[in-house]
Amino acid sequence: MELLQLRYFLTAARYQHMTKAAEALRIAQPALSQSIKRLEQELGVSLFDRERRAVRLNDAGRFLLKTLLPIMEALDALPDAVREQAARAQGTIRLSLAAASCLAAGWVAEYKRLHPEARFLIRTDFHEEQTDLCICGALPDAPAEKGSRLLLKEEFFLAVSSGSPLAAMQGARLSDAKDQDFITLCTDKSAWQAGMRFCREAGFTPRIVCECSDPESAQRLIGAGLGAALWPVYSWGVPRHPDLALVPVSFPDCRRDIFLVRPPSGGDAALLGDFCRFLQNKSKGTAADS
Repeated sequence: MELLQLRYFLTAARYQHMTKAAEALRIAQPALSQSIKRLEQELGVSLFDRERRAVRLNDAGRFLLKTLLPIMEALDALPDAVREQAARAQGTIRLSLAAASCLAAGWVAEYKRLHPEARFLIRTDFHEEQTDLCICGALPDAPAEKGSRLLLKEEFFLAVSSGSPLAAMQGARLSDAKDQDFITLCTDKSAWQAGMRFCREAGFTPRIVCECSDPESAQRLIGAGLGAALWPVYSWGVPRHPDLALVPVSFPDCRRDIFLVRPPSGGDAALLGDFCRFLQNKSKGTAADS
């Protein structure tokens, strides 16, 4: 069996019509039919039931399709995987900023100024096999990831419109906001889970009226008086919107742990070790300032 034969089979299986499949492949229909016939001869089984111009997968064809799809997906992903491996050997750190992204992005920029030769591939989710380092969040009593180190604790503030009576308070109990509508940032699962838990500890379930995809949109909605939010300042940054205020929460303890996770399959050990030490030193300075 040749790889091209298998790709032709997948296209024919998708369209279940030889002419349409040939058009999609930009080859002549007889050439496609001959390729499928040779594949069937090599396997010793028929893969399609022929019905005039249309074809329909039979049991053997469906089995081959189901077995072949993950193999072809893996083959299609192979070039990127090879290039990524080569990049790792050239001093590249694959960094996942699943939490504290605003703070950590500044650290990355500072490290890059000190080490111009270092390269970064940055993503906002965490896949162990595609990551050398991850900065992620967890509740204080949550089990730590294997190979993780605590960097710092991130405080959640109550973000409200500057016109809200809560904005004038030096510190508020979270229950003071129980009658407020709430806005969440749906791209940070850990922050969402933390916010829900803090509200439960305060004795209420938040009434969520909007889930945003970025902090900038959340700022504008809160500033316009559409709702309040629990705001993790290291992750979402200090708001710049003039009509938004951050209020410290006195109860419950609205903080989560920020961990540095280093999977065992990481790349350049010397570079990763140096960058880890840099991050730990920066986190100590941040904790001392807060």
